[in-house]
Amino acid sequence: MLAAQALQNADKTAGTDQQRMKQTAQDFEAIFVQQVFKEMRRTIPEGGLLPRGQAEEIYSDMQDMEAAKQLTGQGGIGLAEMLLEQMQKTGN
Repeated sequence: MLAAQALQNADKTAGTDQQRMKQTAQDFEAIFVQQVFKEMRRTIPEGGLLPRGQAEEIYSDMQDMEAAKQLTGQGGIGLAEMLLEQMQKTGN
């Protein structure tokens, strides 16, 4: 009886560990994609009628993060999959 419960608990823990690893890999990919968006945005020359302020920069960062989360949630760029595969190989 105890062995069966231990096996069930191990399966649950393994499942949650797997889910946590997958979520961590997706979160990392989202942060990476956000940084890519931020760097791409820096290549655009400044101009226009009004100078960019801190509020616009904060809004752009938030917009980039949300776009990165959406992209990652829909398959992303493959970085999360590679990270997850590597984590599974090492057992961490």
